[in-house]
Amino acid sequence: MSGGATQRKTTPSLDLFEIPRYVKTLRVADASRASRQVDVAHAATFLIAMGVLSPASVTQEHVEAYVVSLESSGYTVETVEQRVASLSGYFTWFIRTHKPAKGHDALAHPVRRVRVSHMSSCGDCVADDGAQSGHNLKGACTVRDARMSHWGVAAFEGSLTASAANTRSAYRRDIELFAEWLLDTAPAVTPQTVGKQHVRDYLSEMHERGATSRTLARRIASLRRYFAWAMRTKMAESDPTDGVHTPKVNGKLPRPLDEETVARLVSTENEEAPEWRRARDRVVLEILYGSGLRVSEVCSLTVQSVSSDMTTMRVMGKGSKERVVPLSEPATIALQRWAQVRHEVLGEAPEVALLLSSRGHPVSRRDITRLLDEACERAGIAGGTHPHALRHSFATHLMDNGADTRSIQELLGHSDASTTQRYTHVSKERLRLVYSESHPRA
Repeated sequence: MSGGATQRKTTPSLDLFEIPRYVKTLRVADASRASRQVDVAHAATFLIAMGVLSPASVTQEHVEAYVVSLESSGYTVETVEQRVASLSGYFTWFIRTHKPAKGHDALAHPVRRVRVSHMSSCGDCVADDGAQSGHNLKGACTVRDARMSHWGVAAFEGSLTASAANTRSAYRRDIELFAEWLLDTAPAVTPQTVGKQHVRDYLSEMHERGATSRTLARRIASLRRYFAWAMRTKMAESDPTDGVHTPKVNGKLPRPLDEETVARLVSTENEEAPEWRRARDRVVLEILYGSGLRVSEVCSLTVQSVSSDMTTMRVMGKGSKERVVPLSEPATIALQRWAQVRHEVLGEAPEVALLLSSRGHPVSRRDITRLLDEACERAGIAGGTHPHALRHSFATHLMDNGADTRSIQELLGHSDASTTQRYTHVSKERLRLVYSESHPRA
């Protein structure tokens, strides 16, 4: 074999990781696919620098060293967890597609037993369902707040007193992502030295990764809010977002399910699941559609949220605005059924949350998304749907059957009537479709 051939075989390269081939197998949105490609490439570059010759040579010790490097470099808790998760998915694919030769042992998964040092032990960051695969970014955490300390993201989040918890968390995460992009591309840049070109380059890269105009507009809004705060607190002398163009966001009409499809979806049950899970899942689906709740509102329901006769619920919505919503008859029946078996997953400590996971913790967004995906599969809904689509369906079906806009606004908890007006447009589109398909002179 020639010296050149030997060199090509032994010199580590990103090509050996076959990242583009892996990314093509992902059944996710383009932006998510691009994000995972960046995550895996970042890890592969580090592993190659450690002397790893190929993915098959990666050990648990290599991955643990990568995690230590991320945490010591100042990356946020969520980013460390996200990059480890992306790397885990990559090695699951690699092991599945690279079977060992006959007589050789199967490759060991180098990420499966790796635990992020902070996430695995912090009660403020661990997921609501107790799993180490998720986290809660709305709690106060000393370690998390210490990351990106020169950006003051914790203080910035604390200044957003008029915003809802989810909004504050989203603003903070947008700033953290921008700061981490600078950490990768221009480590010496600080809030005081960020320039317009940095912002433009960042937005350009986000666009290339597949970010929508809506996402870009939100990132710009977050940066403007942050730098306005940074100038007030003397952390920055100028606003680098001045003159940055915000892309036009085309308003998207809701895409509700038709009444027959929703009825099929909310009534389906997994016959092989235990009774408590079937009862709980039925309650979630009936409430999402029957009362039009947001998924976050469902997760935050308590036993005291439901009236004694189970005909209404008291819901805490966005901006800590409380409203009372009616419960449909099927939802009431589902709640009575759940009340009889709730004790089966209730731990030793009393839990006030209405809906619980198998561990006795409050259900999380991930739990609800998972049960909805399973329900869509059983109901034969191609492509599935998402929890908010049931809220859209609730409002649209009310509008189609004669409910007035003001009543729907109250039921949905919209502070601005213009938000509710979207459902008027949806109904008009349906009327136009019926007219064009049914009238002989349409």
